[in-house]
Amino acid sequence: MKNKKIKIVFTVVVFLVFGYAGSSPLAAQATPGWVNDLEKAFPTKDWVAVSAQGTSQPQAENAAMNALARAFKTDVASLTQASQKFSQIVNDAAGKKNVSFDESKNFSQDINTSTNVKGLIGVQIDVFRAKDKTVYVNARMNRSECGNRYSGMIKENTAIINRLLADAAAFPQQDSFDIYSRLSFAYSIALVTDNFQNILEVLDPSAVNRKPGYGGANAIKTKMLECASRITIGVAVTTEQAADKSLLTRAAGSFFRDLGFKINEQGTGTYVLRANARFEGVAQNVNSCRYYLDAAMEDRNKTAVFTFTEDDRKAHPDNASEARRLAVRAAEASLKEGKFAQEFDSWLNSLLD
Repeated sequence: MKNKKIKIVFTVVVFLVFGYAGSSPLAAQATPGWVNDLEKAFPTKDWVAVSAQGTSQPQAENAAMNALARAFKTDVASLTQASQKFSQIVNDAAGKKNVSFDESKNFSQDINTSTNVKGLIGVQIDVFRAKDKTVYVNARMNRSECGNRYSGMIKENTAIINRLLADAAAFPQQDSFDIYSRLSFAYSIALVTDNFQNILEVLDPSAVNRKPGYGGANAIKTKMLECASRITIGVAVTTEQAADKSLLTRAAGSFFRDLGFKINEQGTGTYVLRANARFEGVAQNVNSCRYYLDAAMEDRNKTAVFTFTEDDRKAHPDNASEARRLAVRAAEASLKEGKFAQEFDSWLNSLLD
């Protein structure tokens, strides 16, 4: 089952274009209807529309973007964060075999890196500058058009999630990284898809009765944590000083424990992480210390399924022992949240190939 290939058809999130209607001087324009009567210009039954004003265009734009975000019961920061997470998911999947992005070409023209808010699809923008120099901004989304696009993304993402869940359930051994990686990836997609569903329900209130069949991100998280609880990772660290060994063992254990795995600091488990750390003074600079961190994750057959190596130098202006302490702390940080943690996460994602 580990060699089974998964064909994933992914939907790329759209980072909307804020196209400013008309490039001619705004002061010469007639006052648009939406300035005085937004409902008449863009009826609520057809649009989610907001307007804002300010003494400058950036101020008015920001106010309009915040107002539009509030219409979807969120804020600009949350929308941007969600779009960044989805972008990372897309990037993680891009290098995998048998992965195609059927929708990305359709949406790529909507991407605009200079937009004030990301994570909303199909936003239209109008800007008007009055004679008194007050700037008015209208931001809107057509319910039907945008709803159809969100529905399409939700449908495709749901198909991917269901495929990952089915593939995870088919593995004969339910305590493996192969299963965890699929559930973890499905959970990441579900978090974003749940957000899409929330936006869709504002655009189309009837969508509340058409929620994705996977049951929500929390349901998948429960499966993921159940899988993780069946996996014990033994941590075996070798280094010269006992204090360093204890510190690095706890650091590695903390990283894996945060992912939901059980930890055995005596070095036995379903998988075993064997790590070696060395700290050496630098001859050219007595107040420098270079650290070498090597690690390998072994499976039940004592086969290394993941390997890692790193070395770097830390220095202190006038204290060799402090330089060594900085090197030890750097190795600790690598295990908890640095290069080791990042490469292990990438390796987990690679199991989807």
